[in-house]
Amino acid sequence: MSSGEDGGPRSPGRDPQPQVTTKEHDFGLGAPVSEAEKYQNILQLEQEVRNQDKFISSLKLQIEDLKQTNHGLEDYVRKLLDSKEVVSSQVKDLTSHNEHLCQELIKIDQLAEQLEKEKKFVVDTADKELEEAKIELICQQNNIIVLEDTIKRLRSIILETEKAQNKSPSRLDSFVKTLEADREYYKREAQNLRKMIRSRSKSPRRPSPSSRGTNCDVELLKTTRDREELKCMLEKYERHLAEIQGNVKVLTSERDKTFLLYEQAQEEIARLRREMMKSCKSPKSTTAHAILRRVETERDVAFTDLRRMTTERDSLRERLKIAQETAFNEKAHLEQRIEELECTVHNLDDERMEQMSNMTLMKETITTVEKEMKSLARKAMDTESELGRQKAENNSLRLLYENTEKDLSDTQRHLAKKKYELQLTQEKIMCLDEKIDNFTRQSIAQREEISILGATLNDLAKEKECLQACLDKKSENIASLGESLAMKEKTISGMKNIIAEMEQASRQSTEALIMCEQDISRMRRQLDETNDELSQIARERDILAHENDNLQEQFSKAKQENQALSKKLNDTHNELSDIKQKVQDTNLEVNKLKNVLKSEESENRQMMDQLRKANEDAENWENKARQAEADNNTLKLELITAEAEGNRLKEKVDALNREVEQHLNAERSYKSQIATLHKSVVKMEEELQKVQF
Repeated sequence: MSSGEDGGPRSPGRDPQPQVTTKEHDFGLGAPVSEAEKYQNILQLEQEVRNQDKFISSLKLQIEDLKQTNHGLEDYVRKLLDSKEVVSSQVKDLTSHNEHLCQELIKIDQLAEQLEKEKKFVVDTADKELEEAKIELICQQNNIIVLEDTIKRLRSIILETEKAQNKSPSRLDSFVKTLEADREYYKREAQNLRKMIRSRSKSPRRPSPSSRGTNCDVELLKTTRDREELKCMLEKYERHLAEIQGNVKVLTSERDKTFLLYEQAQEEIARLRREMMKSCKSPKSTTAHAILRRVETERDVAFTDLRRMTTERDSLRERLKIAQETAFNEKAHLEQRIEELECTVHNLDDERMEQMSNMTLMKETITTVEKEMKSLARKAMDTESELGRQKAENNSLRLLYENTEKDLSDTQRHLAKKKYELQLTQEKIMCLDEKIDNFTRQSIAQREEISILGATLNDLAKEKECLQACLDKKSENIASLGESLAMKEKTISGMKNIIAEMEQASRQSTEALIMCEQDISRMRRQLDETNDELSQIARERDILAHENDNLQEQFSKAKQENQALSKKLNDTHNELSDIKQKVQDTNLEVNKLKNVLKSEESENRQMMDQLRKANEDAENWENKARQAEADNNTLKLELITAEAEGNRLKEKVDALNREVEQHLNAERSYKSQIATLHKSVVKMEEELQKVQF
């Protein structure tokens, strides 16, 4: 590129025209331009064209790379939109799953309320039955006391009868009557007790003691069967609880493994971040690292929220399981207690029936009554111990009920927290969606700006071509002016020769000499004027050539800057062919000039008449030079404006490139964040599936 900048811009302005710098050259003593210099200029032009071709090819490659990056960005934006849709669908699934869990919790609350109602009902019925049993026990104790008193009285009566057997028969008759009265009294009391037992007992009255015994045996068999079935159910529940505990242990071990893997990944990420911080020190990398740090902090916050959500979800599930298990266990315990109470009621009924039978048989055998009284006392002690045990069980039931109420209140509070956290996560997801939409809109606006810049660059390229055509025309005009100046200089040299011949002829004739001297002096003045004018024109031509070189240098710089987005390689090839054609034309023109010089040697005699025309032509040339100067000034202004626009466009393109890099970094960070969120959601789904299984 340096050779193209050093030699290229100056050659188009200096090659087609010779430079007149000395008086000898003004008077026709200078040498013409050599063929070696022309060949060197042509080589420089070809080298410049090759450099321009290379630069254009590199620019085309850069444009293709930019197109590929734009396509990659579009694909990435599409992938981001797809991932956004996937994340939104996953969020919808999670919300539906949470709603399902809320509905299940509501159902559990309803079941708990029903269990509470059933528990209250069972407790009330148990209290009522206990009160009735207490009343019956008190009645039985009173009856036992009465029976003991009667037995003592009978013993005393029997002793008295044994003592007074040999005294008087009237006393025996009275004693027998008293015994019959007592028998009738006890019969009435036994009938009253039977009526009371029938009214309170669930089992129907049994007609005979043998049928009572068979019914008691049947009921005992039923109770034993029920007890064995309840034992089987308890064993099943225990096995089920053992399986649940094993599943919980497996899930906890898997959770610990996942947490260890996550911590290892976090350590690797921290290590890579430290290495990147050590390696990268440029301002772009610092801005990218700042963005990465911000995104990583947001990602860590999201991970902490997700961890907290998962832990709370697991705790809620465990509490739900515990509540369900406790509810089932309590239900089973309550059913067992109800069955035990029913068994006790049946036993009490049986005992009552047995007591009634014993009371009927008490008058027949006192010994059997005493034995039955002992058995009744033992059974009363057993019932008292059972009553104490039932009271303790009732207290434990009340404590369990209070604990279940506390657990339900805790679960409701955790549910409220979960709902609030879900709302926060949904709001965060909405913010991320808005950010992605903003980035997409910005990328679309930047693409529109890039298309507008491409259109402006195409317009600038067209204007550049117009300016190039104008410069080519001006350079051709300057070349034609230089050629005409050379021709005029040659004519002037011919005129000088003619003047010398005229001076020699003036020596022969004095009159002609005077006239010739006058003419010579006049012609010398004119020649001096023309020489001055020619030197001024030569200086102006040098200035124009220098300005043309500067303009061409500026134009080459503008061309190098604006060719960053040009796509016209065929035009450069055409220009190269045009330049070669021009070089051939210049060679032809040189040959023509040689022929013209030969022809002008024969036409030197006619140049005296053309001196007057030369003055007029010189004035015209001055006017043309002024016009060319004005045109060059306008071209300078246009080139300056083109340079300013090119610089402005270049700055704008650099700014857009920086913005595109920032957007790329932001998109990479969002992509990493979305990938981490997707991984966390996948992990959550796997954990949910494991917990469900």
